[in-house]
Amino acid sequence: MKTLPDLARVFALLCVVCPATAVFGCDQIPAGQSLWIRLSAPVSTYTAKVGDPVHAVLTQDLVCDNDVILPMGTPIEGVVRSRHKVGWGIRHETASLELEFNRAALTPDAVSFTARVDEVDNARESVRNGVIHGIRSTNTFQGSINSRLIHLPTWNPYSDAVLIAYKAVFPIFPEPEIYYPAGTDIRLRTTTEIASPASRINPEPDASPAATLEAERFDQVVAQLPLRVTTRKHVDADLLNIVLIGSEDQVRSAFHVAGWHNADPASRHAWMENLYALLNNSSYTQQPMMTLLLNDKPEDMNWQKNLNSYGRRDHLRIWHWNFPESDDSVWVSSSTHDTGAVLNVKARGFVHHIASDIDEERSAVIRDLNFEGCVRSVSYIARPQMPTVSRNAIGDVMRTDGNVAVIVLQDCRPRDSLPDASADTHSFKPGNYAFRYIRRQILTLRNDIWRANIIYGAYHVGRMTFQALHHSPQLTATPADQKRPLDARVQSSTIGDQTFFDADPY
Repeated sequence: MKTLPDLARVFALLCVVCPATAVFGCDQIPAGQSLWIRLSAPVSTYTAKVGDPVHAVLTQDLVCDNDVILPMGTPIEGVVRSRHKVGWGIRHETASLELEFNRAALTPDAVSFTARVDEVDNARESVRNGVIHGIRSTNTFQGSINSRLIHLPTWNPYSDAVLIAYKAVFPIFPEPEIYYPAGTDIRLRTTTEIASPASRINPEPDASPAATLEAERFDQVVAQLPLRVTTRKHVDADLLNIVLIGSEDQVRSAFHVAGWHNADPASRHAWMENLYALLNNSSYTQQPMMTLLLNDKPEDMNWQKNLNSYGRRDHLRIWHWNFPESDDSVWVSSSTHDTGAVLNVKARGFVHHIASDIDEERSAVIRDLNFEGCVRSVSYIARPQMPTVSRNAIGDVMRTDGNVAVIVLQDCRPRDSLPDASADTHSFKPGNYAFRYIRRQILTLRNDIWRANIIYGAYHVGRMTFQALHHSPQLTATPADQKRPLDARVQSSTIGDQTFFDADPY
């Protein structure tokens, strides 16, 4: 049993150790950190070899206890750990690529760590255990019909001469190799600690009277906003989660510089482009969007960003908001991330489903605009009346912390061009037409041997039916959903041309 003097010594020791831990807690950042990077040179299974260097830059500050450990724009270097290409399609039906990043090339210091790929933003490929897995070219909408569903009544995959001819000449066949151009956004997950460099940036909060007045004005703007927008049939749709302060030219310039695109209006041409992207399992850069209404008014502009997937994209709609108490132009937005396009029986067609965590998309928008120097400051304003868990117009669950991000724009100041890695780039041509045609027939034959039969066809139909009719998850708020910030505002601080903020303040 400890005596009072013993307890006093233990208490004194804790008083010494705890402050020291607080001071040196960021000397090493533990593993498991999420890092967003952007490729500064293309990488592909066409020509990449094990050991080839991979070049990227950090697109968001790595912050610890208000210290910027790694600022955005820091060059990140990696290496190709493994690569399997499809080639002729004889040995491999799908491609795979493993990248490992191991160095932040700070000046004058360099920081070593180890990180694996956790996600390739808006990519059709999947990532498992740090390895990027390519698509199967025959796993497409038309492939499901001509290689599986059509064979349900028969055991013989080659009983139809017309079908054989169709497979021989059908021109749309997705490219199975993996190719990511410069500008591809990738999320990494660190597997080792990150040693803090000797030099750090410690931004001080802006507590000036002007900043206080600006923050109060933001409260007034957000307090007047509706919670969400509606469809043309007045069905509740997306939540409003972003406010942009700036001129129309600044808004358009910011998204244009950040690589976002407007949506095409609905037309016959857009319908054909949509069909091709669906059949080819590829992206449609200006894919049309459903019109949503804010106080019965359609959006004034819309923006989207994608990579190589028909179903995955960042997208948002923007409305001009009349706020007489301010001389600034105020724009409000609902942003969500599409995760896939599926056949929906109730909708009688294909619909896009969204990621449930809409705060992630809010952070992605801020990250993109801030990286291009278009953001002066960011504030998060709490809206206690906003539900933390709700559904959109098609029944997808939306989870949020209830905050609205208020982004004050400035004229964009794009950073210098990405590091020149031209010496390490190669030709990324997928091969001539004759090679691709022969490979297509080989991959089709492989697919028919394994999947063009009544057993696999029945399994495939059952899985499609289950996905189409599967009920959406219940609207159950988790403890994290129910948390509310003690302070309704998190005000960013600005130092020079650089804005520092926490992408996930709560």
